[in-house]
Amino acid sequence: MNKFQLSLLTAALLASPQLLADDYRFYGRIDYSITNSDSGSATHNGKSGTVLENNWSRLGIKGATELATELDLFYQIEVGVNGGSQDKGSNPFSARPTFIGLKHSSIGQLAVGRIDPVFKMAKGGADAMDMYSLKHDRLFAGDKRWGDSLKYQSAKWNKLQLGASYLMEDNYYQDGDQRKENGNYQIALTYGDKHFKSGNVYLAGAYTDGVEDIKGFRAVAQVKLDKLMLGTIYQASELVNESKTGWEQRDGSGFIVSAKYKIDKLLLKAQYGQDDSGTGRIAGKIYDAIGETLTEAPEITTWAVGAEYRLSKSTRLHTEVGQFDVKQHDDFDDTIISFGVRYDF
Repeated sequence: MNKFQLSLLTAALLASPQLLADDYRFYGRIDYSITNSDSGSATHNGKSGTVLENNWSRLGIKGATELATELDLFYQIEVGVNGGSQDKGSNPFSARPTFIGLKHSSIGQLAVGRIDPVFKMAKGGADAMDMYSLKHDRLFAGDKRWGDSLKYQSAKWNKLQLGASYLMEDNYYQDGDQRKENGNYQIALTYGDKHFKSGNVYLAGAYTDGVEDIKGFRAVAQVKLDKLMLGTIYQASELVNESKTGWEQRDGSGFIVSAKYKIDKLLLKAQYGQDDSGTGRIAGKIYDAIGETLTEAPEITTWAVGAEYRLSKSTRLHTEVGQFDVKQHDDFDDTIISFGVRYDF
């Protein structure tokens, strides 16, 4: 039986109600864009020209069951769906959040598995271009999802919530690996929620020690003013993996500022950002290509505008236009023009 047949069989078994918890739901997303890129520095697959981009299409199931008064077991099993891409034909599924945990109404929740860590999730909705090729991780690191990890989130108190993530480092690093000496943990404190269900302000502060090879601090703020939503992310980053090219010079800070304005079914978006830490995706490509001859971390700036139009509750059209400018290495500049459709179920 090949991997594709095995994946389908697993999905069929999971779909059997007899095997599922008391409260569960299936969900998914299909999101594709036709994107034109000058250099491929910013596209998901690193390709230039006109390409079809998969914006993390997915399929999953999540559920919970009551174990005792105020104590629930919860889980999520999710896979990325990549079969629409020609170069993923032999590997149509990829790993996404898959975990199991316990939740107590007054203590909080603890989960183990492949989980979005708290430093990543602190970003809230401040990145107006998140999910697409103009997103903030092209500038600075910290948004990778990790397996073999633990994540704790406290119960909310006056809109405040504490979170912590920890990598089981013995699964990642051999004895003697310098990265094992890092803390390999993250902590975050948030106020409110990114969807503005509990108020018109969302704030977050997060720290990461060694996860994704950086030590960093992230501060996030979002505010909703009627139909206008403003957001910003500031991040200070220091590369702490001594095996990486130019690791000593890759230390700096960056930010993005964003605005979203809703007009009935239309959402308009704009964003500006810059970074000089040398830790983001584009800077990583520059170090890989040029190597030790780099004498300073690249300085990268970006601007972007976009729009989303909801055809229905589950379907939206979206478009993004923007640029990345690398001060010292214009071969890695990129202009992005993208048109896409997203369907959620």
